[in-house]
Amino acid sequence: MPRPNRLVIAIQPQENISIEFEAKVPGPRLVTSPVGMRFDYRDHFQVENRTGYETLLYDAMIGDSSLFKRADMIEGGWAIVQPILNAWAAGQGGSLFEYEAGTDGPTAADEMLQRDHRRWRTV
Repeated sequence: MPRPNRLVIAIQPQENISIEFEAKVPGPRLVTSPVGMRFDYRDHFQVENRTGYETLLYDAMIGDSSLFKRADMIEGGWAIVQPILNAWAAGQGGSLFEYEAGTDGPTAADEMLQRDHRRWRTV
């Protein structure tokens, strides 16, 4: 059975993009083989990994505001989120599935995908 194709985008602190897929092996028979391609920001540009805070602080020091949100954008975000928070506080927001930090997430997330015979990618 062929493996699923995967596009994996990794963010801070090890920024990279990889694609994994099955390719047909050259020749008359229908045989496939897994193939992986990867772009790693650190390897390509010969730079050290930086945390998001390093980038944010540096941009603030040089006056680059492109990573900062305007006040109207912040207010717009809260206009969407606050009604949800209010509903949860009033006991009307449905279930909130909590899980321990550093784990793969709540078991309810696994159960949701299992209903469609799928599963999460292992981190």
